[in-house]
Amino acid sequence: MSETTVPVAEAARDFFRILDLVERKHQSAILVRDGKPVATLNPILSPALSCEELAARWEKLEKLPADEAKAFADDVEQSRDALPPVKPVWD
Repeated sequence: MSETTVPVAEAARDFFRILDLVERKHQSAILVRDGKPVATLNPILSPALSCEELAARWEKLEKLPADEAKAFADDVEQSRDALPPVKPVWD
């Protein structure tokens, strides 16, 4: 998902064009006043309807930096190690 910077005055004059950008093109609009970001308009994504759509969205997701990804993977592994062993239901 890409972002577009829009001055607040322009957004007020041409709100429907900005809304169209957000809704139809799935772009965030960052509203700026006096050169400073003051708000964002973000598209609301509906749940993926197909595997193909899910795969397309997956490609666009923001990736974690390598150090955060490793820390997350380590946390998951530690959590798994802390779980009791799985007991089969037929035992």
